[in-house]
Amino acid sequence: MTIFELRQNYHDSLGNMRTWLGDTSLSGGLTVLDRLSILDAWQQEMLEYFEKNGYCFSCSRRLERCVCPEHGF
Repeated sequence: MTIFELRQNYHDSLGNMRTWLGDTSLSGGLTVLDRLSILDAWQQEMLEYFEKNGYCFSCSRRLERCVCPEHGF
């Protein structure tokens, strides 16, 4: 998978998340803390999805070219 496909999937997923959280018939009973917890879990899943496909979520570089602190650089 290319970084462009990963980024497209990320933006599609983000759009779905915004729609879902904005639809009060689905998420109206959620507290702010609930919403933040859902967003945090979603972001963690995206990080793992990028890494599983060989890319850094933070800088969008291939993991072997990444210089982000969270990857030990």
